[in-house]
Amino acid sequence: MPNFDAESPLAIPENVSAVANQKDLEVANVRYSEQILIWAHRVYMNLLAFRQQRRRTGSHIQRPIHQYPPERVLPQLPQGTSFRSRNTHNHTTRPSYCSTDPYENDPGSYLDVNGNSSLLSSRALGPESDLSGPCKPSSMNSKHESFLPMQMDRDPSPTAAAVCAIEILSKLGQESGWRWTDGMLLGGCLAYGLGEYTKAFKWYSKVLQCDPNNVEAISNLAATLLSLDRRQEAEEYWLRSVQLRPSYFEAVEHLVGMYCEDHRGREAVQLIEFVEQSLQEVFRQQVRESASEKSASPNSSNTGIFHPTRWSEEQVHNQCPNSSPKFGSSGYHIPSSDNGRMLSLIHAKGNMLYALGDNAGAAKAFENAILIGSGQRQHGIRSLIGKVLSVFTKETRSDRSWSNNAADEPILLMPQDALETSRLVFLPYGNLPGLEDVPTNMARRAGISIVSNSLLSLAKIYQDGMSSSGATATGPRATSGVKEILALYYLSLSLQPSPSTANNVGILLASVQQPAVSKTCPRPVQGLMPGVVPGSGIHLALAYYQYGLNLDPRHAHLYTNLGSLFKDIGQLGAAIKMYEKAVQCDGNFDIALANLANAVKDQGRISDAIDYYRRAVTANPDFAEAVCGLANALNSVCNWHGRGGVTGLSSKRDRWHVDGKGMLYDGYATSRPSGWIERVVAIVDKQLFQGEGWGRGVLQSLEPERFLRELRLLPSLDLIGIVQGWAGEPWEGARVVRLIERATKRLGWRYYRNRYVEGSSNHVFDRTRPQLPAALAVPTAPTVLPFHTFTCPLSAKQIRKISQRNGLRISCSTLRAAWLPRQIYEPPSPPGPHLNVGYVSSDFNNHPLAHLMQSVFGFHDGRRVKATCYATTASDGSVHRQKIEREAPIFHDASSWPIDRLINQIVADEIHILINLNGYTRGAKNEVFAARPAPVQMSFMGFAGTLGAEWCDYLLADKIAIPPQTLRPSRQNVDLVDQMTDGNHDDDQNQWIYGENVIFARDTFFCCDHRQSAPDAQKPELSWAEEQQRRWRMRKELFPSLRHDTVILGNFNQLYKIEPTTFRTWLRILARTPKAVLWLLRFPELGETNLRETAMSWVGAEVASRVIFTDVAPKHQHISRARICDVFLDTPECNAHTTAADVLWSGTPLLTFPRYEYKMCSRMAASILSGALPKGPEGDAARRDLIVHSDEEYEDRAVELATDLFYPSDNGEGWGRLMELRKILFENRWTSALFDTRRWVRDLEEAYELAWKRWVEGGGGDIWL
Repeated sequence: MPNFDAESPLAIPENVSAVANQKDLEVANVRYSEQILIWAHRVYMNLLAFRQQRRRTGSHIQRPIHQYPPERVLPQLPQGTSFRSRNTHNHTTRPSYCSTDPYENDPGSYLDVNGNSSLLSSRALGPESDLSGPCKPSSMNSKHESFLPMQMDRDPSPTAAAVCAIEILSKLGQESGWRWTDGMLLGGCLAYGLGEYTKAFKWYSKVLQCDPNNVEAISNLAATLLSLDRRQEAEEYWLRSVQLRPSYFEAVEHLVGMYCEDHRGREAVQLIEFVEQSLQEVFRQQVRESASEKSASPNSSNTGIFHPTRWSEEQVHNQCPNSSPKFGSSGYHIPSSDNGRMLSLIHAKGNMLYALGDNAGAAKAFENAILIGSGQRQHGIRSLIGKVLSVFTKETRSDRSWSNNAADEPILLMPQDALETSRLVFLPYGNLPGLEDVPTNMARRAGISIVSNSLLSLAKIYQDGMSSSGATATGPRATSGVKEILALYYLSLSLQPSPSTANNVGILLASVQQPAVSKTCPRPVQGLMPGVVPGSGIHLALAYYQYGLNLDPRHAHLYTNLGSLFKDIGQLGAAIKMYEKAVQCDGNFDIALANLANAVKDQGRISDAIDYYRRAVTANPDFAEAVCGLANALNSVCNWHGRGGVTGLSSKRDRWHVDGKGMLYDGYATSRPSGWIERVVAIVDKQLFQGEGWGRGVLQSLEPERFLRELRLLPSLDLIGIVQGWAGEPWEGARVVRLIERATKRLGWRYYRNRYVEGSSNHVFDRTRPQLPAALAVPTAPTVLPFHTFTCPLSAKQIRKISQRNGLRISCSTLRAAWLPRQIYEPPSPPGPHLNVGYVSSDFNNHPLAHLMQSVFGFHDGRRVKATCYATTASDGSVHRQKIEREAPIFHDASSWPIDRLINQIVADEIHILINLNGYTRGAKNEVFAARPAPVQMSFMGFAGTLGAEWCDYLLADKIAIPPQTLRPSRQNVDLVDQMTDGNHDDDQNQWIYGENVIFARDTFFCCDHRQSAPDAQKPELSWAEEQQRRWRMRKELFPSLRHDTVILGNFNQLYKIEPTTFRTWLRILARTPKAVLWLLRFPELGETNLRETAMSWVGAEVASRVIFTDVAPKHQHISRARICDVFLDTPECNAHTTAADVLWSGTPLLTFPRYEYKMCSRMAASILSGALPKGPEGDAARRDLIVHSDEEYEDRAVELATDLFYPSDNGEGWGRLMELRKILFENRWTSALFDTRRWVRDLEEAYELAWKRWVEGGGGDIWL
C-alpha cells in the first residue's frame, strides 16, 4: 500500500473513535483506489478501440510509427500480479500489451492473477460492480464523492471518459504524494491516448522521480518521446528499459521496430541477441542453482560442477525450476505464456539476418523459433524432422511399393495428405506444445502462423542451398536434402495452409523423378497430361500448384511456376496460358513477363516476345534475364536500334555501332560503350566477378591433409601448401570441385589398373566416391549462356569463364543428386576386341546433327568399335531417325528414362568411350557426363566451343577450327598433381580458351553425310556442262525477273548471325557491285522488315532494293537450290556450319573470314571449306581466295570475285574466278575429305583407340592424327 502524507484528505482522524474504524476505512480506501484503477483501465481500452475504429473509417489517421512488431507505439499499462499491489511489479508475469500487434489483448481485457488476459466482467469485480464508473465505498468521505465522474451521464464518449479518468487519477496521485505509481502510469497512458504527449511525459517523469528503475515508466516515456519526435532520447530510454529487464517485451519490440524503420537491421539483430543471451544466462543460472540444491541433498549422487556453456538443451530442460513446471520451456527465463512473443522476436531476427545476407544465421534463428513453438528445444531440428518423416514412414512401410532404398528417398505426399502432418506429429489434435500456455486465441493463432512461416523460411534457405550459389560457402548447405526439406514444408502447410508454401513445395517436387512413396497410393488421375507419371514428382508438383491456386486464385508466382513446369514437360501452349494469367494478376511481375517472352519466342512469335521483354525490363531494369533476353530477341531479328556497342576491344570485334535512331557510327570514334549490348557485357562481367567468389571459405572447414587423403592422394608439404594457397582466393570453390572430379576419375583408373592390368584382388578396393564438402552449394550459371557467346562481342576470358561456370553448375548439381551412388561406377572390362562407344544425343531426329552423322553409326568397323546410341528425345518418325535406329548396332530410346536409368544402362553396356553430341545446346543431358559413367568422355559436332568442364576429356577439332595457340598451356589433364597446378582458373593468361585435350583431325574434323544422303547422291553423276544447265534452270524458276548478267550474292544462315559490322560490309559490297543482288532468307520473317529499313537508312533506296528475301525451304530443296547462288558470303561473327556443308556440296563457292582465333564458331566455315577443296596447288590457291583475314579484305575480295564474274549469254555458262572455283568444288565433291564419311569414321576409330590406350597407360595430352 502507498504511504499517504498526514495532510492527505484520506488521512485518519487522530481520535479514539476514528482509531477504532481505521482498519475498515483503510480497506475501503484501497478498494476504492483499486476500482478506480480497474475502471480507468477499461476507459483506456475503450479509448484505444475508439481510435482504432476511427482509423478504419478514415475519420482520423494515426501516423504509423513502426512496422515491427507493433503498428504504432503505445505506452504500457501498470503491471503486476494483481491491482492489490499497486507499488509491486512482478517481473516474471506477462504484461498487458496494449498495441495492435498479434498479441494485443481484446478491448476490455485485464490481467488476472496469473498475468493472463481476461474479459472484464461483473464477476471479475464482484457482484456490486458497475462498468459505467468506479464503485463508491459505503464509507467514502465527501471529498471522494466529488471525484466521481457524474459528468459521464452527460458525455459518455470514450474521450470524455478518458479526461474524467485522468482528473480522478490526478487527484488520487496528488493525495498519495505522487507515490501511487500504478495510477500515475495509467494516467500517462490515458494522456497519451488522448494525444496529449506533454502531459503524458509529465506523468511518467513523476513515476521515475518516485521509482527511477520503473521499467514500464521508462518504456512509456520512450514511446512518448518518440511521438514528440525526440527519437534519440526515445532510443536511449528504451535501451535502458531493456537493459534493466530483458524480458520486458514491449520495450524490446518497440526498439526493434525503431531500428527497422531506420534501416538499422544489424543493430536490431544485436538487440535481440542481447535479450536472448541475457534470458538464457538467467535461466541457466536458475537451473544451476536448482541442480546445486539437488546435488546437496543426501539422496543426490550428482557431484559434478557444470560450466554454463557446456549444458545441453536437454539438461537445461530437465532442470527447470519446480515452481513453474513449464517455466523456461523455451530455454529462456520467461514463462511459457510468453513463448509466442519470444519466438516472434527470434523469427524477426531470422528475417533481418536473411535480408543482411547471413543465410546461416537466419537458418539458425528460424530453427530456434520452430523449436520454441514445437516444444522441441531440447531435441533439435533434426529430431523434429525425424518425427515428421517417421509418422509417414510407419504407414508407408506396409505399402507394397516400399523398397529397401526407399528410406533414402523423399516421401511424396498429395496436398490432402500433407495437411495431416501436424495432427500426426503433435498428438492428439495437432496443437503446438510450445504455445499451449499462450493466453489468447489471437496470440496462439499468431504464434502458429510464425512457426509456419519459420518452417517455410528454413525450408526455403535449405532449398536455395541445394540449388544456388551465394557469395561464400558459409551458408547452410546440403546437410538437408529433398526429403528433409519436404518434411519442413509439409509441417508448415499443415499448420497454416499457404499458397506460398504450396508454391515452394511444387518447385521442389518438380525436380524429383521417383514415384510417390505415400501413405495412400494416388488414385487414377483424369486428364493427366501426356508423359506425366501418376504419383511422380511432376504429378505432385502440378497438384500443389493447383492447391495453392485454390487458396489464392490470383497468386502470380504460382501461375508462373506452373507455366514453367508445363514448358519443361513440353506443353508450350499450356505454359503460355499460365504465364499470361500471371501477368494478368500482376502486370509488372518481371519474372512472369520474361518467362512469357521466352515461351512465345519458342512459338516463333518474336514480335510479341520483344514486347514482353521490354515490359519486364521496364518493370525491373536490373533484371539480367530480361535484359539479356531482350538483347537476344532484338538481335535475332536484326533490330539494332539502340544496340550501341562495346569499346576498348581489338580491331576485329564490334567495330561498328548503332545508335538509338538506328544509324551506324564508328566504334573507334568513341571511348564509351553504350546501348543494350554494353548492358549485356556489363552483366557478364558482374556475374563472372561474383562467380569467382563462389565457395570462398570452404577450405576453412577442411583440414588440407585429411582432405587430400580422402582424395586418395598421399599428402606432401608441397601439395598441402598448394591447397592452403587456394584458401580465400578467387575460384576457391571451383578448384576444390575440379580436384574432386579429377580424383573420382583417377579412382576409376586405379580400380581398372588394379583389376585388369595388375591382376590384383578387388574385394578390398575402396570405390567410395569422393564427396563435395557440405558447405558447397550448386552455383548459378551466368545469364548469358555458352550458346549466346557465339554472337556476343566477348573476350576469350569471358567466353571461357561462362563455359566453366556452366560446367561447374552441372558438376555440382550432379554430385549432389540423390540418385548418384556412394561408390564410383565400375569401369568396363577391357575391349574384347572392340571398343564400346556410346553416343548420347537429343538430336537423333530431323535435325542438322542427324543429317550430318546419320551413316556414322553403321559405318563403324565392328572389329574396332561397336556403337551404341542413346536417344534422349522421342522419335519424330523422320527418315533420319529411322536410318539411325536401323543401322546402329545398339539403339536405346531413352526419351522417357530418368537420368539415373540412362547412366546405369551406359554402365551396363560397358561403354569405354562416351560421346556428347549436344554440348551446351537445347536438350543436352550433361548430367550424364558429370556422373562419369565411362572412363573416357568426348564432345564434338554438337557445340562449337569449349565446355570448360572436368567431365569432358577431349574435343574433336582441327588446327583451323582450334588454333594451337588458344589451348591452355598445361595439357596433361590426367593426374591430381596436374589438376592442382594447371592454372585452369588463373587470370594471368587471358587468351587461352580450351582446357580440354584436343584430338586434331588429319583433314576437317567436320562430318558431312551428303555423299550418302543428299538429294542427288543416289542419282547418276552429271557432267560439268549438265550441272551448269541444271543450275541455270533452277535460277530462272526461282528468280525469273533477274537479268542474266546479275551476280547473286547469298547467305542462308539464320538472321541472328548477322551483326551491324557484317551487314555494313555486305551493303558496301552491293554499292560497289551494281550488277549484284544479296539473297537472304526470312529466317525469321520479322528480320526482313528490319534489314530492309536498316538498308534504306544506311545506303539509300537503290542499294536497299537489291536485298532480296525468300522463304526457308525444306532440307532437300534447300541443298538443291543453294547452287543458284554465285558466291555465299559467310557471317564472320558466327559462321555457317551445316549450311556451309550444304552450300559446298552444291558447288557454290563460300567466302569466309575467321574473325576470332578463340571462337570456334567463327572458324568452322574455314575448316569445312578447306575439307571440301582438293589437296595440292589448285586447292591451296582456292583456299587463299576464299579464306580472308580482315573485314576489309573480305569486302575487297567479294567485290573482286563478283565483278570478275561474267555471263555472256542466258544459258548459264560464265567466266571468271567464281566459275573456276565452282567447277573445282563440283568435280571434287565425290573425293574430297569433307564428304568422305567412311574416311572420317576410320580416323575417328583411330582417335578412339589412341585415347583409350593413353587412358589405360595413365597418359594424357592432345592427340594428333
